[in-house]
Amino acid sequence: MTPEAAVAQLAASLLAHEIDASILASLQQPETAALLKQIEPFAADLLERDWAPRDFEEAAFEFCRLFSLNPAVPPRAAAYDAERSNQIAGRIQFMLDSGLLELPATYQSLAVDHIALLLLVYSSLGAEDALQFKMDNLAWLPQFSERLEQESEHAFYLLASKILQIV
Repeated sequence: MTPEAAVAQLAASLLAHEIDASILASLQQPETAALLKQIEPFAADLLERDWAPRDFEEAAFEFCRLFSLNPAVPPRAAAYDAERSNQIAGRIQFMLDSGLLELPATYQSLAVDHIALLLLVYSSLGAEDALQFKMDNLAWLPQFSERLEQESEHAFYLLASKILQIV
């Protein structure tokens, strides 16, 4: 896996669903945590300590505020690239219908133009295919990242916005 793919996969996990113990554990791996602290210093405290139930509740509240119901940061291509969102969704739906793409359980309930799903697909492709996929399906990523950075009130989602700038 290329570094870009690993970064995209990390961002996908942060944006697919609320932060749970498994995501937190992977983020707190020493090598990963050291890199993430360089990307977003405000995340250091959350990466260095055990989380209490209240920490998970705060992260879940922020996830819902940012991405669910009346989202501050819509996580779908349709919100940023209305002209091409049907094409993007159609490509992913074709991949799902034809068996070219199998989704982990945590991604199966997401819309086919959801940022996490698109990042997951992007992270699974070879370098040349990934570049083409990014041009065809993720041209709106900078807009999403900027909006996430402006709206986020939680260090992990601010971290996600910075990670997306690297993708």
